[in-house]
Amino acid sequence: MNRKQIRERVETALQDRDNRHWTDAEINQYIDDTLVEFTRISKYPQSEGSATNPGGTTPIGEATKTGTLTIDGKTATITFGSAHSYSANDVVVVSGGTPTEYNGAFPILVPSTTTLTYRVSFGDAVTDSSVSVFRIGPTFTKPSTIAEIVSASIDGRELSIHTESELNAAAASRGYRHFMLESSMGFHPNAFSSAISTVDNTPKWRAQTGPIEAIIFNNRTASSFRIYPLPKADKDLYVDKDATAKVFHTLTIRGVPVSSALASDTTSPDINSYWHEAIVYGALERAWLKESKLQNVEKSSMYRNKFMEHANQAKYMEGMTSGALSEGRNQGGFRINRNL
Repeated sequence: MNRKQIRERVETALQDRDNRHWTDAEINQYIDDTLVEFTRISKYPQSEGSATNPGGTTPIGEATKTGTLTIDGKTATITFGSAHSYSANDVVVVSGGTPTEYNGAFPILVPSTTTLTYRVSFGDAVTDSSVSVFRIGPTFTKPSTIAEIVSASIDGRELSIHTESELNAAAASRGYRHFMLESSMGFHPNAFSSAISTVDNTPKWRAQTGPIEAIIFNNRTASSFRIYPLPKADKDLYVDKDATAKVFHTLTIRGVPVSSALASDTTSPDINSYWHEAIVYGALERAWLKESKLQNVEKSSMYRNKFMEHANQAKYMEGMTSGALSEGRNQGGFRINRNL
């Protein structure tokens, strides 16, 4: 059905085809509002796009810059020959330094126009060691076309989804200290166990390195998210680590698209016609609430139940199969293994 046909179904059920109590504009708004709620509940339809790094491009890493490394105590400083766009707390991968302990993935402490500093674990004096540097986040931005994240993948490999509060709670739980984590990549040490925070009072999971296994956010509708762990080895950064011209991995985000009103009476909702009846029910629910009479509230409640029944059916028949929920990809990708 298109918008006009849905509206006529609603007006017929209301016995108001001559618009004595409800205008066409009101019914159209009820239809649009119902579509938004239907999509939010069912996680259907879905769209996908590439996440962007802090530099605004789609690979996980950015172009490499060359700089000079110096060490003073436990503070490393890299000086570049031209201005950079890095910010405090951005994570950079440093390579080529001598000794090699100063290479790795590090959060930036203090950037200036042409320098950046990061903390190292020990402080042998180093002067004028040439290094290569590129930024890998850790914060990425979801595609502007997606309102709510449902699943994430990196070049076809599905990732887990977690909230920062989940990881911080795990870090604070002393009971997990000796356990291992089991994930899609196999067993590995629990990154949240040995200490709650680093020397900079940062949750330790934020500094963990390895192949990307998850995206971390505050909520699914947030515009940005973090990656976990931070990749630093070539095999974790590039599609083909042995290629002459290396290409960074790309993060793909799939989710509920940003909603928009139906453009005209001839426009149909972007969902399977099987679910159009749910839109009729949701519009009727809203229409009957225009006046707070008891009998109207009861009618509204009846159509609410019908709408929710259809929306939940769509979640299992459409949203879960198209996004990843049906395969459990985003339902706790890590679990504590107590047998190791």
